[in-house]
Amino acid sequence: MKFGVLGTGEVGSAISGKLMQLGHDVVIGSRQPGGDKARALAARTGGGIGSYAEAAAHAEWIVNALPGEEAIGILGGCAIDSKILIDIANYNSAVDQPIITPIGIAIQKAFPGVRLVKTLNSVSAHLMVDPDSLGQAHHVFIASNDVAAKAEVTALLRSFGWTSILDLGDLTACRAMEQLIPLWMRLEETLKTTHFNLAVAHDGSGPSSTSS
Repeated sequence: MKFGVLGTGEVGSAISGKLMQLGHDVVIGSRQPGGDKARALAARTGGGIGSYAEAAAHAEWIVNALPGEEAIGILGGCAIDSKILIDIANYNSAVDQPIITPIGIAIQKAFPGVRLVKTLNSVSAHLMVDPDSLGQAHHVFIASNDVAAKAEVTALLRSFGWTSILDLGDLTACRAMEQLIPLWMRLEETLKTTHFNLAVAHDGSGPSSTSS
């Protein structure tokens, strides 16, 4: 599969490296594709490097690993229509300010042709691509208006090693998913590590949307 990973931070680095390990064809999109950081990331992961637009043009699937505040402006210059877009973004401001419109919903509204799937946004970057390293069961959440796209992204998450994937339904779930960020930040501060995640305990009664 051809992927365009937009963003060269911790999340973009982790995702692009994992995709390359799994044999996918990856081009990493950067604001400064000729810069030292971008070149070092490409060398480390084995992926290609280009502008955001070049990465998107290369891709069948897009990974949005950009800050939420920047995402729509950058995506507006990219060929994303009809493509699956895995949205991992959060607003930086969500740490201590209310979310007016969740970024997942805002992107889908701005680009109605994109097949957006929200997932991984409340997980530490290293656990996104190596969930087994935590040594115990924990969950990743997923939501989309596109049932088929969600199924395909669920399969990708399984290839990353995820076994507990909790389907929260359509993109109205983005608000709940993105509002986990203040909790994540407080947990990091309290635990003094990013090596943690959330697990949902339930007794299994009634309908369940958890796959494991």
